[in-house]
Amino acid sequence: MSRSVGRLGLLAAAVLAATVGVLPANATPAHHSTPTVDQGAPNYYNSGLDPTPYMGWNTYYGLGAPTETQVKSVAQYLVSSGMAKAGYDIVWLDGGWQGTPPRDANGNLQADPARFPDGIPNTVDYLHGLGLKVGIYTDAGAYDPAHCGLGSGGHYQQDTDQFAAWKVDAVKVDFLCGIAQNLDPATVYAQFSAALNNSGRKMILNLCDPVTSAWGSYPPSEQAGNAYTWGPTIADSWRTDTDIAFGNATAGEWADVLRNLDDNEAHPEANGPGHYNDPDYLIPMRQLPDGSYELTQEESTTQLVMWAEMASPLIVGSDPRTLPQAMIDTLDNPEIVGVDQDPLDVQGVRVASDSVGDVYSKVLSGSGQRAVVLLNRSASAAPMTVTFANAGLTGTVGIRDLRARASLGTATGSYTVTVPAHGTAFLKLSGSDLLPGTSLGGNATTSPALVRFDDTHGATFARAANGGLEEETLNGTWAANWTDLGGQILGQPAAYGSSNGRIDVFVRGTDNQAYQRTFNGASWGPWIGLGGTITDAPTVAFTSPTAWMMVATGADGSVWQRNAGSSNWASIGTPNGKPVYGRPSAVSDSLGAYVAVRASDDSVWWRTVDTAGNWSAWSDLGGTISGSPTLLATQGRIYLFARASDYTLWQRNFVNQQWGGWFPRTEFVSDQFDGALGVAAGANGSAWIAGRNQDGQIFQTVL
Repeated sequence: MSRSVGRLGLLAAAVLAATVGVLPANATPAHHSTPTVDQGAPNYYNSGLDPTPYMGWNTYYGLGAPTETQVKSVAQYLVSSGMAKAGYDIVWLDGGWQGTPPRDANGNLQADPARFPDGIPNTVDYLHGLGLKVGIYTDAGAYDPAHCGLGSGGHYQQDTDQFAAWKVDAVKVDFLCGIAQNLDPATVYAQFSAALNNSGRKMILNLCDPVTSAWGSYPPSEQAGNAYTWGPTIADSWRTDTDIAFGNATAGEWADVLRNLDDNEAHPEANGPGHYNDPDYLIPMRQLPDGSYELTQEESTTQLVMWAEMASPLIVGSDPRTLPQAMIDTLDNPEIVGVDQDPLDVQGVRVASDSVGDVYSKVLSGSGQRAVVLLNRSASAAPMTVTFANAGLTGTVGIRDLRARASLGTATGSYTVTVPAHGTAFLKLSGSDLLPGTSLGGNATTSPALVRFDDTHGATFARAANGGLEEETLNGTWAANWTDLGGQILGQPAAYGSSNGRIDVFVRGTDNQAYQRTFNGASWGPWIGLGGTITDAPTVAFTSPTAWMMVATGADGSVWQRNAGSSNWASIGTPNGKPVYGRPSAVSDSLGAYVAVRASDDSVWWRTVDTAGNWSAWSDLGGTISGSPTLLATQGRIYLFARASDYTLWQRNFVNQQWGGWFPRTEFVSDQFDGALGVAAGANGSAWIAGRNQDGQIFQTVL
């Protein structure tokens, strides 16, 4: 066995490239932003209009029901003050633009003639002439003057066609009449999204279900806290909480800033390029009747900093014409805005907490780059410390104050700074990524697969930057380079070792079918088509080269399986009949096979089949995950690994036919790996782990 494995890397270099499949012109699903990367995620929506969080100004908190004259005045100020150049370039008309009634005799929406005497199309043209974009407002429910000023219920296509004809650039869809009419937000918002996509004009879609338990006894499915389960697949953004303030400035809103921050922080896994958690608008320094401010300048800056750290849309709600120049300068600060606009669109997560406040870390583009916030939630200034390892960094770390736009030198281990009451220190850290194991290098574009024969022989596989399958071998030590095995694949490969150094690799081809390739003895064989129509990479409950069960997500969103020696695929369904996300995981032992999936609410479910072919029902294993789950069978146990919503690694074990509880693997801090893991059984019940970090490097460790 050792000799065969040792020859693997040498022989692979001589293998001719093989074409796994050619993607048909119509095979890429609409709005799929990253079809070749398995993150165990939904088929994300992507309008193509906001690769980073959109920015702008909304009329609601600053003007209430707006007038044409007011809107034009604010628009002029956005340009003259430099705010538009800084990125705040959407002027969003919220409720109040419509007439009474809101529709004419033909059912078309109409503006209030007193407030918008030139009409919406002329106003849009004026704003476009200033180089600005225009957003508009409606509601998902049917118009009911007791609950909403206008509603698109029954008119989704008519209204989106009209917005397109007006050359509108963004649409906000409220849920006031929606909740009054007991509508299901996931259903009606999907219908609105479909209508918008059929309008012939691309427009940003912001879904605004602000309903929480504070509104009354509404089921969780109708509340904002559930929007992460459907929002990423149908819209550019979705509200994660109720309104952060009221139409008029009100004392005591600091508590609501923290509330919306905390609720938005609950599901960072839903955030990414072209789809964003929306914790509501910025409300900097709105003045109270006594001349004081609803939020002080420090509190207002804290809201901006935290929204930027969470990669949230930055929509100013205050009337910018009333803000002090110092606040305008803060809003325009290119280093604060730059964190929000980082192209990775990773939502920062809490990595430490104490009685004073929280430390947040956000991975930025480039190796070893982090944006860290030290948030002082208390009413007194206090020293706060960031431990670099908590942010996934090691070595000497460069520190920059993003608020002051000044370098603070370097440090090792940690950094301490005094943070104002209700304030922040906003730091950019530049160091070396702390990998939890041995770096194998590479520039992988998906999570890896891992094969172990013994502690000194094995192999790992990944999808290369050119889309081909690549391999690195372990022969005493890991090879110094990756070998191109040819082909073109999508998603994470799956690989399994057998006696005499045999390796079987299973992949998804670019034609969305499954393929297998085998290294046996001295060389790689050809690609063998296994059929199917799959939407993410397959995995296999592998017993031997002649006894295995492959599982993959099908085009209908359910899990499909086929066995060795058979060309027939069969559906095994999904939890509660809802589509699953990403790649299912499968393993086998002497009692049968086991399949785990990421369900629509980001929890893990599993289903088993015994050796007689009898399937159990789907069972909920809980958790909130941000990548495909990974199962490993070893020594009579099954381990379940998953990337949690805060990007750390958690584990759960199945022993003696009973599941234990979830527990964190403290060897992994937040954001040390992306997507899913490659795993293999190690000695004495240990788990060999391979992962991919944000920079595409592969690492290997043993847990």
